[in-house]
Amino acid sequence: MKRRCLGALVASALSLACHGGDAPTVYVIVGASPDDHLEFKPQASYAQYVDLPNLHRELRITLSSFDASCEDFSALGANGSSTTVSVLAPSGTPIEPGEYPWAGHAAHGGTEAQPEHPYALPSARVGPRSVFFEPGGEIELDNVPSELGGKVRGQLSFEFPGDADHPATSLKGQFSASLCRVRL
Repeated sequence: MKRRCLGALVASALSLACHGGDAPTVYVIVGASPDDHLEFKPQASYAQYVDLPNLHRELRITLSSFDASCEDFSALGANGSSTTVSVLAPSGTPIEPGEYPWAGHAAHGGTEAQPEHPYALPSARVGPRSVFFEPGGEIELDNVPSELGGKVRGQLSFEFPGDADHPATSLKGQFSASLCRVRL
């Protein structure tokens, strides 16, 4: 009986580790329509490392309006939304607390697969659409753990004012995401 209760307690704690709870609000604008302006308190917040030797290192931070997991793909549904910010760095370069701007791939040197300088790449899924944000703004990382279960914390401050070819976009808010898996 005690083992079963302890097992249930551990499973419950692990389940909550990647879920929002009392998360700060995320504000997203992906177009000109009122339906393209949304805000949500993440139901799931998680981060993952991806290390591609001789190419780049990546920290992916995902915040979603629906129950999601870093272990499984979750269907977004018609009304769901999520944001992912990938912090990319040259292979062997640590991703540490600091500011990572998004000025466009060319501005950061190299290619997306092999960047010369660290930078952030924001994207969003809103209902059936995927949106990659035009250059503008940054992510500020306050805490970047190296071990599973730690929290990646920071501030999203991405904004593109719009132009003749692209609508204004924005991704703003504070976040705290559990580092739930390291992929090598």
